[in-house]
Amino acid sequence: MTRCSGISRVLAAGAAAVVSTLAFHMPSRAGFTPEQLAGFEVTHLRGEVNAVLPTQKVIEVIDPEGHLEIITVGIDMAPLRLRKGDRVDVSLLDGLVVDLERSTATTLSFDREDIIMPMDMGPLKKGMRMALASGTARVVKVSASDRSLSLMGPLGGIHNLDVVMPSGDDLFPALQAGDLVDFRLIQPVAVGIDRIATAAATAGASTSQPLLSSRADRRTSLKAELLEAFELSQVQGTLLQYEPDQQVMELKSPYGHTLLITMGGGLKTAGVRNGDEVIVDVLDGLVVDLSKGSASSLSFNREDVILSEDFGEVRKGARVAMGTGTAEVVKISEEDHELSLRGPFGGVHNLDVRPGLNGDPLAQLKLGDFVSFRSIQPIAIGIRPAR
Repeated sequence: MTRCSGISRVLAAGAAAVVSTLAFHMPSRAGFTPEQLAGFEVTHLRGEVNAVLPTQKVIEVIDPEGHLEIITVGIDMAPLRLRKGDRVDVSLLDGLVVDLERSTATTLSFDREDIIMPMDMGPLKKGMRMALASGTARVVKVSASDRSLSLMGPLGGIHNLDVVMPSGDDLFPALQAGDLVDFRLIQPVAVGIDRIATAAATAGASTSQPLLSSRADRRTSLKAELLEAFELSQVQGTLLQYEPDQQVMELKSPYGHTLLITMGGGLKTAGVRNGDEVIVDVLDGLVVDLSKGSASSLSFNREDVILSEDFGEVRKGARVAMGTGTAEVVKISEEDHELSLRGPFGGVHNLDVRPGLNGDPLAQLKLGDFVSFRSIQPIAIGIRPAR
């Protein structure tokens, strides 16, 4: 998925012509195999249409994280009659990285080529339009547990990409945020779009979450079984607010949104200051309780706790932020067991849902549902200057 200043820049970045017949040798010439296509995962997201190109079967959608997503549409767009400003629920085949190498280039690049599928291949059906992209980009996020990454190219971010590589050529285990790579990927394809008639839920008057909780800290411990549910990511960003004495930071991602992250005890923070570009090792946010609710207003309460004993790499005495409230479901990734919520302070994104919750709530939820939740917010266990 690509964020840029306009849809035309992305469409103009590659070949102008659409390859309509790649014949029998299409998979190898296009740079992917049927086995790699089996790695496609479906994500459901709620967003707002920013631009529509029906002839090219491409739309630009502002996604729940505020990204401008250039999405190739694999279904008939005509009956939808989409217009700028429409709110939509989109079912996407996530982007797939099919080739990845360390780059010796000194500049970022991006090329795009659209093809029409001449045959059925896995979830891609004959006649579907799809976009292939290649170029050089910088790694800005790596999630080892679900083998996904985010890249920053010359036109903006290409994010939440699943990596499917042959085992003998697999660079992924050695990747670090900040690495420069040459890539080839299949961009996301919309396989379902529904227009939303209802207005967005009303948020509160405040637009940003406070850096520190208004409640007094209390000492507690976390259940040992939660440790296995956390996923570790590397994130590159800019420190907006950095309070090591309070064990909390606010990080601006390369995509422009901010992350509030508490800090595990024992971090080596010498030489890191506000405004620095850094790489942070993060235990991703974790939903520990989730249920469908009837409330239609958004709410959020935060309580910071101090760990009374070690929790894996998070040391005794570390600050951990616990959040509870009511939010709207704006993104669901069933395969990765993740969701994104929209609360009164904006989005809470890519939250892992603890396995074993009663009844597997993700399977029962759909976009637009309101839920009551309890979560552990992201925790930093490492920080260092970006290269």
